[in-house]
Formats: sequence, C-alpha cells, structure tokens
Amino acid sequence: MNVQEVMALLYMEKRLFPHEKSLSVSPEELAAIAEAQALLLKDIPFEVGKAAVAACAAGSPFAPAISEIRDYARKLTEPPQLSADEAWALARQAITRFGSAPYKNYTTGKYPHEMARDSLPPEVWHVMELMGYTSMCRSEKPEVVRAQFIAAWERQQQRQRERENLMPFLPEALKEKFLAIGDGGASGS
Repeated sequence: MNVQEVMALLYMEKRLFPHEKSLSVSPEELAAIAEAQALLLKDIPFEVGKAAVAACAAGSPFAPAISEIRDYARKLTEPPQLSADEAWALARQAITRFGSAPYKNYTTGKYPHEMARDSLPPEVWHVMELMGYTSMCRSEKPEVVRAQFIAAWERQQQRQRERENLMPFLPEALKEKFLAIGDGGASGS
C-alpha cells in the first residue's frame, strides 16, 4: 500500500472505531501516521488491507495495530496453517504406519523414516527430524512425545510468523542476522 491507501485505511478505522483516541488527531498528524505505517504495509495490496481492517473490526472494539493488520492479511491470502494438534495427528499417523525398523521396505526400497518423511508436509517432518524420528517411534511415553512435539511445533510456527513479519524492505542478510539473534544463535560478520 502507498501513503494515500494507508490514509484511506486510517479514515476507515476512524469510522469503525469512533471512540479510539489514537485516531482523534489532526489531519497533519494522521498524514504522518499514514506515512510511517505505509513503510510497514507496503507489501500488502490495498484491497487486502481493507479486508484485514474489517476483520479486525469484527473481532475487536479497538483499532488494530500494524501487526494485527499484517496477521489478518496473511490469514486472508495464504492457505491455512496446520494447528499443533493437526500436525501431531499427522506425525502420530506416520509413526504408527511406518515405525522405525532398521531395514528397507522391499517394495519401495526405502527405509521407514524415508517413507514417513515422504508422507508428511515438510514443516511436520522438520519438527520430527529435530526431535529424532526413531526416538519418537520407540518412546514408551507417547504423552511426553506429544507435549514435546506440540511445544516444538509452536516454536517453529512462532519463528515463521517472525520471519514473515520482518519488514519486507530489509535486505536478506539483515533479516538473517535478526533471525539468528531471535533464535539465540550467534551471527557471523
């Protein structure tokens, strides 16, 4: 969105949230707000931004923050993400179906972990791989594995949201440094 489109959104917000004090400013101040917000919303199409503000208004009595507009815009334009429980159900299904035998399947020529990997969405497999597929299969405490999987899944989803919310105009190298700091990793120079 450009500054004029963000200004139109702000006027829409003023109509939707008439009691919002942060929007009760002079036209000059509103223009300055629009200019600042346009930097953070420039990658979102105007029609999607309008729909996101409307969705925020339908669910909250308060004017949306930039992060809320971005989240709603993402929800409106991207395919739905798996919930933690849905991801766990897929992981559990793969564990049950393929197990962890150390030998290849004669019909496919693949090891069980390869068949499990091929049957799962990449983001589910990534969490299973981090946790150790074989360890997950052989655990005698499935409730503990489930809790660990859910926690790892939610961390992965949070990191993904952070990546998506990084200002789109930042250079990739700078984004990676921020991610490394956020993940607790060291960044190289």
